[in-house]
Amino acid sequence: MKSIRFKVIIWFSVTISAVFLVIGFFIYNFQLSTSYKTFDDYLILNANRAVNYFKNLPDNSVSIQAFINNIGISDVSYYIFDSKDNLIFSFAPDQENDLNSIKNAFKKYLLSREKIFTVESSTGSGENIQQSNPQRIFVLPFQKGGENYYLVASRQMEEFRSTNLGISYWLLIGLVLAFLIIMSGGLLIISKALKPIEDMSFQVKRIKTDNLSERINVKKSGKEIEILEQSINSALDRIESGVKAIERFSSIAAHELKTPISVIKSDAQIAMDKNSIEELKIALEKISKKSDEMSKLIDILLVISKVKNVPVTFENLNMNEVAFEAVEDLIKKYPDRIEFFPNEDSYIKGDENLLKEMIFNVVENSCKYTDGKVKIEIGNNYIMVSDEGPGMDEETQSHLFEEFFRKRTDVPGFGLGLSVVKYIANLHEIKIHVDSSPAGCTKINFIWHK
Repeated sequence: MKSIRFKVIIWFSVTISAVFLVIGFFIYNFQLSTSYKTFDDYLILNANRAVNYFKNLPDNSVSIQAFINNIGISDVSYYIFDSKDNLIFSFAPDQENDLNSIKNAFKKYLLSREKIFTVESSTGSGENIQQSNPQRIFVLPFQKGGENYYLVASRQMEEFRSTNLGISYWLLIGLVLAFLIIMSGGLLIISKALKPIEDMSFQVKRIKTDNLSERINVKKSGKEIEILEQSINSALDRIESGVKAIERFSSIAAHELKTPISVIKSDAQIAMDKNSIEELKIALEKISKKSDEMSKLIDILLVISKVKNVPVTFENLNMNEVAFEAVEDLIKKYPDRIEFFPNEDSYIKGDENLLKEMIFNVVENSCKYTDGKVKIEIGNNYIMVSDEGPGMDEETQSHLFEEFFRKRTDVPGFGLGLSVVKYIANLHEIKIHVDSSPAGCTKINFIWHK
């Protein structure tokens, strides 16, 4: 799997390359168009001067020296054709222009009426053809004495192209250097930006189950890294808390299982030493009772394991039916103490068996800790269990749903019933509200969204 550093560098490189290609393209085209404009403006300016000079002559005869004295010598060559395409004047100071190429350029103008263009002339024939200097051509038609004339101004482009090529090379070198500088700076910034993450990764790898209390501490990091650091540390807090809870749960569960096993073993040894049937029966009854307690504890542990680890399927349930089936055996056991107030319009999405377990545990717990009435009231989106017991203080309420918490050790149980209730409620996104005081009476309200 590719690292974040690799992906960021590739993204940065591609982006910078694309930006520099676009910038280089526009700069090159701007420089080239500017150079052509300057080159053409000079050619057009000299062509207009030559036409104005020729128009002011009394006739069409002009000496080269007189032309030079008035127009001057430059790298522009001049050719004048009459309306019959006859060359009546030419002045080529560089002596490199091919007259045939000039005539061909003039014919091209007559066909296309394109005033300014570039021609590539050649010399020799067959396999000995050689390309000569390219020429920029400007054709300027004018009239003199009622006759039409055409001035063909030509300018060699070899030096112009050579200059532009040199500028292009320097532009390319400049862009490459700028690209390398920006890339180097960018890679340095990326490395510096990712270093806190690497430090964080190194620190996380050092945290094992035997040093879960250690936390990440990345110095001189930005706000985003600090947020990530806080999130990871928060996750580590939850992991540490969860591991400690598991260790505590395992320790207490082992202790709770060990106690009845020790009793069973002791009673079994005593039973083996008994001679009378009556004494043996008493010992076996104790063994059976402790076996039942172990079985019940294991059942509760299995429920907790199911809630925590096994996916459950929710279905639309009538809470009135679920609640009644959950407490039906308790109503038979305590017929004068449990009052049931149904609501046929109460529905919930959930697991039927788990919801029955939740309601049964709460009602059974209320029956254990009070000799008075226990009421079960069902509303459209709630179920409330209330009793007339001694009530609870705030300290007791804060530990009420903790695993193995027991308010009174003289009441049978393992302290797991209400912790199971909490697990099941959380699974179903049911909110639990406890209303109780030492003065007496406790109400536990379960509320869900319809």
